[in-house]
Amino acid sequence: MSAIVPSSLWGRLLLLLCIIIVLFCSLLAHSVFDLRAREAVRTQQNALTLARLTRDAQLRYIEEARNFLPLVAQLQQKTLATGGSSCDRVLGELLQRYPHYANLGIIDADGSVRCSALPLPTSTNLADRSYFRRALETEDFAVGDYQVGRITEVSSINVALPLHDIQHRVDGVLFAALDLTRLSENMADINLPADTTITLIGASGTVLARYPADEDLVGQSALQWPVHQHIVAAGREGTAETTDHFKVDRLYAFTPISAFNSDEAYISVGIPTRTAYADLNQLYHREVWLILVVVVLASIIAWLGSDRWLLQPLAALGRASEALKSGNLGARTGLTPDTREMAQLAATFDAMADSLQTRYETILAQDSELVRSHRALKTLSGGNRALIRARDEQALLDEMCRVAVEVGGYAIAWVAYAEHDADRSVVPVARRGVDLAFLQELKISWADSDAGQGPTGTAIRRGQPYVGRDLQSNPKYRLWHDRNRQQGLHSSISLPLQSNGTPLGAFTIYSSDPDAFDTEEQAILQEMAEDMAYGIKTLRLRQQHEAAQEHIHKLALYDTLTGLPNHIQFQDLLAANIQARDKDKSTFALLIIGLDRFRDINTTLGFEAGDRVLSDTGLRIQGALVEGELLARLRGDEFALLLPGATADTAAARAETLRQTLSELYNLDGFTLAVNASIGIVLFPEHATTTQRLIQQADVALQQAKQSGLGQAVYSAEYDEQKSYHLALAGKLHRALEKGELTLYYQPKISMASGQIVGFEALARWFHPRDGMIRPDIFIGVAESTGMIRAVSSWVLTSVLQQLAQWRENGLRLPVAINLSPRNLQDAGLLESLERFCTHWQLERGMLEVEVTENAIAENAEQARASLLQLRALGIPVFIDDFGTGYSSLSTLRTLPFSSVKIDKSFVLEMLEDRDAATIVRSTIKLAHDMDLTVIAEGVENEAMWNELKDLGCDAGQGFYMGKPMPENEVTKWLATSNWGIPQ
Repeated sequence: MSAIVPSSLWGRLLLLLCIIIVLFCSLLAHSVFDLRAREAVRTQQNALTLARLTRDAQLRYIEEARNFLPLVAQLQQKTLATGGSSCDRVLGELLQRYPHYANLGIIDADGSVRCSALPLPTSTNLADRSYFRRALETEDFAVGDYQVGRITEVSSINVALPLHDIQHRVDGVLFAALDLTRLSENMADINLPADTTITLIGASGTVLARYPADEDLVGQSALQWPVHQHIVAAGREGTAETTDHFKVDRLYAFTPISAFNSDEAYISVGIPTRTAYADLNQLYHREVWLILVVVVLASIIAWLGSDRWLLQPLAALGRASEALKSGNLGARTGLTPDTREMAQLAATFDAMADSLQTRYETILAQDSELVRSHRALKTLSGGNRALIRARDEQALLDEMCRVAVEVGGYAIAWVAYAEHDADRSVVPVARRGVDLAFLQELKISWADSDAGQGPTGTAIRRGQPYVGRDLQSNPKYRLWHDRNRQQGLHSSISLPLQSNGTPLGAFTIYSSDPDAFDTEEQAILQEMAEDMAYGIKTLRLRQQHEAAQEHIHKLALYDTLTGLPNHIQFQDLLAANIQARDKDKSTFALLIIGLDRFRDINTTLGFEAGDRVLSDTGLRIQGALVEGELLARLRGDEFALLLPGATADTAAARAETLRQTLSELYNLDGFTLAVNASIGIVLFPEHATTTQRLIQQADVALQQAKQSGLGQAVYSAEYDEQKSYHLALAGKLHRALEKGELTLYYQPKISMASGQIVGFEALARWFHPRDGMIRPDIFIGVAESTGMIRAVSSWVLTSVLQQLAQWRENGLRLPVAINLSPRNLQDAGLLESLERFCTHWQLERGMLEVEVTENAIAENAEQARASLLQLRALGIPVFIDDFGTGYSSLSTLRTLPFSSVKIDKSFVLEMLEDRDAATIVRSTIKLAHDMDLTVIAEGVENEAMWNELKDLGCDAGQGFYMGKPMPENEVTKWLATSNWGIPQ
């Protein structure tokens, strides 16, 4: 050993120096190789991050399509359902507006194409496409496989959304083809290393897209490519260094794309090895050369050094080397630079240490930037998941704040909405990492004031992202210095939330890192804020749509005036009760409540008053309901009430209670009104077992209650049969008018003063070929209820006018009276026909008379008055028929233009036996004479009645005593043989 070590100091120093230089060079080489290894790993991670970004861009396209297709289906629902050229045109316009789609179209359930934005081959069936099958099977949004499109002939991935018809059955699929060839356009904005390639490889190994664009490769197989073999071996994402199909050495990073339920495809990023490791190789060469320089300088210093200039600097250099070896890159020799070799070596060592420290700090800074970018990307990714899963606006905002703090690692995140009040206040609506009280104490505004100079207010006011630095010392944020110190906040970014150019608020994130939110991090977070604003807008539109659907549902099932279930919902409720009662064998009663003479309220007081009465009626019935009873408004003035477990007796008692409740006066702005109600009752299962039959029979019972005047009635099959008979009779009456089965009978009216004939009353008679004589009160009632009364009245009028003309030719001039119904008095067309007929037949004034009942006048007094005045203007006298049996008052006789009063036969027949009837007859005659009206008594059956009426001063009589109703061919014979004289 002693033989190896030199004995001289120079030799020893040189040997020691050589050893130190060897050790130092070893240390440097170790550091360089270690640095090279870390740089290589970082380069591979950067390549893998680039592959993931490309993958995320593809997935975002699919997510955009997930949101896009429902909007197309909703906004163009009618056009998409019909198909054809209009559907092609609409889809073509959308394709031009959204060029990143290769095609849009609709496939019918059998696989045939209903319509397409692009022209199609004549026989195209897409039933074998995976996206079509998945959409039909799941009845939800589906993603197909990466493939070359059959229609577009370009690489694409198809997404699909099932379409439903009005029965909610899938009748087609709306699809969109995402153009994968636009990969080059997507990568154009990314600063990629030179000669970098990005390839999208399908699950079958087919090249679907290529950047830079290479049409020769798209559609080709990559199964034999070395990188594809690495992908297959790895199974998931990874990196590999290999040659491409052009024999170029590349660093590959690859990651799979699993688009929901589609087969996996892979994104492959290939960076030329010389480019990927260019900086690393340059650093390596520089460091090698630096080592060589150090070795040379050390040798010179060892050769020329001395004890003074060698030992002490060498010791200092040794200490610095040891410190550097221990990882203290800030260690320096501390020697004063001069021209001596050792000092120069020390200076070189210090410079090298400076270079290493600078490189290390650069690497740390780059790592910090990567960490921040990675943090922002994780935040963006979590935000995207929140957008997909959010079902309401508040949940979205809360989740976004949680993602920023818990996933992104930021200190505080909060969302504020901008109020459009005088102070332009900012209201926190979601937060994470901070108490609500803290945010409320900030009192932030978005006005251009001191309170609006913070990051949040500035971002909202400007509509641009705003980064705040030095939050604890910057004078601009002086209002919040103390609070920022309490929370340890140094920087922030505030991202405006806007909708159609209108500020909604801002998403603000705080960090304890003074250097947070660099340019790349800002861009990623801004994208997240834009996605959040879009999500807010989408959720609000969804909420509006749901509100509209709820309103439509309410309109479909509830009465808008009373808020009660309408007839549609009531039928469903009734059907459910029938099904339930069938199981437990229980009973219930159905009541239909109708207001009497409700039409008079509308015509007299107006529809607004009628609506108020209906609304008040609904409230009254609701207030009287007991537990388990169901109330609905069926139609017009009719309400339906279901009484569980009711019998006929309990239902009748309940109906009487309701009638008493409704009989209380209605107050319409100080005007009191009495409204009565009639109620029809039907029982389940006694009367009917189906929904329609129950309602139908309850309606029959209601009509029975109204006609009987009793106010309520339980369904009677006999009455229902009568209604059926009347319905059948209506058809027969129509045919009778066509076949001439109706005829007129004439009954004479005799003057009690002269004993002469003063006229006839024409009475319609119907002799049916099979049923025989049909009573006039029956078929006239049918004509009234079916609207055929006009036709019957026109026939009577024409027949009478023709008869009068014939009698006039034969020298007989006696007036004839016809009867007009309530509908006739309201029929302006009939009165116009009457005037036209009178002119045609040259009718003399007074030869045609009209008789109307009291009830006909009472139904619509104003219309009746106008019609009677029109008749008087035509020279037609008007008689009030059946006087004493209706609802007219004395004012009726005073105000309406009557010529005569006919006392109803019910009083005349009883007047000889009944004192009250005699009093009514006597009083009526005196009253009519006092009002200058003549009086005709009906029902004069014998001479005693005739004499009594004559003594009371009655003007004329009509009855079997003088003459029965007779057909026209018997009138002439009766006139010739009658004891009653004919006036000359």
